[in-house]
Amino acid sequence: MAGFLWGGPRWNELDFAGNCSAFGHYAAWIVTEGNEPTFPVVASLWRAVVPEVQSVQPNNGQIIDWHEWVRSNMTTLAKEMDGISVCRSELCRTLGSEIDGGLAGFGVLASYGLEAVLLSIYAAFTILSSFKRQGSSTTLYEKPQAVYLDDKLSIFNRINEALRGTTYEFFAAAASLSLGIQATVIYNQISPVASRYNSSLQLIFSAFPFYALATMLPLILASDRRSWLKGSVLGLLFVVQTTAWVLCIINNAQMDYYHNERAIDLCPKNHPPEAAVGAAMFTMAAMIWMPPLFGICLSLILCFYRCNNRKMWQAEGLNKVAKGAMVLYAGANFICMWGAWIFLVVFFNGATSQTDNTWNLGQALALTPWITVLVEIGSILFFGTEATFVGRLSFEFKVIRKERALHHRERDAILDEMSDHSDHQVGVGIR
Repeated sequence: MAGFLWGGPRWNELDFAGNCSAFGHYAAWIVTEGNEPTFPVVASLWRAVVPEVQSVQPNNGQIIDWHEWVRSNMTTLAKEMDGISVCRSELCRTLGSEIDGGLAGFGVLASYGLEAVLLSIYAAFTILSSFKRQGSSTTLYEKPQAVYLDDKLSIFNRINEALRGTTYEFFAAAASLSLGIQATVIYNQISPVASRYNSSLQLIFSAFPFYALATMLPLILASDRRSWLKGSVLGLLFVVQTTAWVLCIINNAQMDYYHNERAIDLCPKNHPPEAAVGAAMFTMAAMIWMPPLFGICLSLILCFYRCNNRKMWQAEGLNKVAKGAMVLYAGANFICMWGAWIFLVVFFNGATSQTDNTWNLGQALALTPWITVLVEIGSILFFGTEATFVGRLSFEFKVIRKERALHHRERDAILDEMSDHSDHQVGVGIR
């Protein structure tokens, strides 16, 4: 005991519970060797753990000597932190988690959750509609707008109509969110800093919007509306996503564990598990490069196919293979999307973070891309397409007001009657 300047017990045997707030800042400085606490914090901690030295309250000179002793033995004391279990929550809160109000915050997480729910609803109604079309008659009606006259649309048909009419808005919102997230990740990764402690969580956050966009490929490519624009946007997002992924790898998203391994061991819930980071890294690489590799392989096959049939892209077998591959690709990304979101929810629930890093104006703005989608869905759902209260619809929709539809039906009835009458006169003349 005489070997310690304060003349008391060993460092790891001191009663730090007397001032957990000061100990959290002091221990974080010892572990990370950065953000040295101010002298009032240092003095309050030492006076709490060593209230008296030879029946006298320690003075500032003694506290400075003890603080310098800690500075000289930081490596040894950092190793002893594992055995100090008191005030661990304060230490973890001071060390901080990878939750960042500038990117990986609760607002973006809520936006991801809303996107996943909406995309699941879109996919479910698309699948159910395809089953209904296969089970129903293939008879084509020349006047589909007549169903609006009696307001007999079922709830399912009304919801399906609202979802089909807002597919482009949904794609635009998802693309805008993805571009914003990837741009933020790229900016953070190229910013000159000494070391990055949040590359692993940024990697997972940048993976989610790509999973969502890849999942909705069958929805956005089912229609030829603005196909060149959608293709250009997808190509741009492919390049941006690849850039963000490469930067996270170059900046050692996984090596952060070895750079600050002791802090992660003390507060494991503040950082994503290494297995989750590796899974996101692998699936992102696979999902990003799978479509172009599939296209290259298909092009090589079509080079040989050209010899027998010049209409190679119209070949029914190849089209079926391409559509089946796209559905399987979307299904795999759908699983990855929900898996990433569930993991993020569990991680956010267990991590300790400061209040200013959880919710701010930027996090609230992450929810704004979905306002237009919800407004469009609500307008079609409650007013209907026949009310012309919608902004944009797919080419498959025939928006006709009830009065015009009634006028068209009366006119068609008159024309049909005149046609039947003329046919009857022709028949009489033949006899």
